Amino acid sequence: MNKKLKTLITLLFMGTAYSIIYALPFVQYVFYDPMVEGLKATNAQLGVLITIFGIGNLLAPIGGWFSDRFNHKKIFIGGLIATSLLNFLFAFNLNYKFALFIWFGLAISGLLVYFPAHIKIVRLLGDENNQGKIFGLSESAAGIGSVVINTIALFLFSRAISDIVGLKFAVIGYGLAGILAAIVLWFLIEVPDDIQSIKEEEKIKASDFLTVLKYPGTWFAGIAIFTTYTLYVSLSYFTPYFTSVLGVSVAFSGGLAIVRTYLIRFVGSPLGGMMGDKISSVSKVLAISFASALLIILGFLNLPVGANMTLIIALTLLISVFTYVSRGNMFAVPAEVKSPAKYAAMTAGITCAIGYSPDLFQFILFGHWLDKYGNQGYKYIFIYTMVILLLGIVSSVLTLNFKKKIDGKEFSGQSQLQ
Repeated sequence: MNKKLKTLITLLFMGTAYSIIYALPFVQYVFYDPMVEGLKATNAQLGVLITIFGIGNLLAPIGGWFSDRFNHKKIFIGGLIATSLLNFLFAFNLNYKFALFIWFGLAISGLLVYFPAHIKIVRLLGDENNQGKIFGLSESAAGIGSVVINTIALFLFSRAISDIVGLKFAVIGYGLAGILAAIVLWFLIEVPDDIQSIKEEEKIKASDFLTVLKYPGTWFAGIAIFTTYTLYVSLSYFTPYFTSVLGVSVAFSGGLAIVRTYLIRFVGSPLGGMMGDKISSVSKVLAISFASALLIILGFLNLPVGANMTLIIALTLLISVFTYVSRGNMFAVPAEVKSPAKYAAMTAGITCAIGYSPDLFQFILFGHWLDKYGNQGYKYIFIYTMVILLLGIVSSVLTLNFKKKIDGKEFSGQSQLQ
């Protein structure tokens, strides 16, 4: 098979696997009412499940060490199969107390085991000069996978005799899709010869974890993900903001959300990645995207009630483009700061812990502002997001300066910490 074609097929199935890993942890986004009914849970209890899963981000650095130390392909497949089995267990034991254990298991299989290996495999699919394109296509593939997987889940749900049975069918469908993806990817993923032949004394050691943790480039990458993810989460609050504050109809706002979430993701992420490769700097693209998003949010804050619909659409699509352009570049920062591929999973684990830490507090914080201050809470959400975007801009500039400092040098651990 042609190498480019095989890479594209691998990325497509990698994206499908990625969407399956997150399907059950965030199943309430698609099947909220059936989850409440099936688990006999409160809204707050469903939020606890997401928090439990989010804690797994803090464990990802450990998983990264294992993926760099041992066969990352086997670890990746193991995490995907384990997640699929947890789907089956949950489908046949729908109760809240059991769900607490399942979501903890999903945090282990999906974030500690699967995620760092996923990032390493994607990075190895391209060379160091096209990381933006590779990760951009990976993000787009994940979006396609989410649409396909959830469409199948909705079809299975609609065929059931009740909502609870439908939820079981959908979750079983996630599990079966995960097993199928694992089988296909077992044959598609290749472990490079130079990684397979590493001698025992050259393998990753525990001390390497501290070396990667202390490397400035790791933190620059983590902040890039933190800023992008904060913007991504904040974007979901635009839908209720349009209806509650700007007076836009629910149907119009919902339709705009679909375009923003799916259509723009397919185009924006690979476009952003290719831009980063074209100008040989993903950090420049991130800085421009963060600055543009900040200005657009400032514009939204000054829109009056009954604002022109064309303007609302234009601003929404623009900020969506910049959000997904950022997502297409954020995982390519480690390559830009010369973090070696042999540390790719460990770096991914640490940057995951930094970058996705908003899961631990941001939803609670935003919910508190909206509960306490009503529509004024949206203003606080957007101001907070602008502050984080400013942090991202500063970090991107520092990344560019760091890149100039190390240009032409190989990563050498402690020597680059000076």
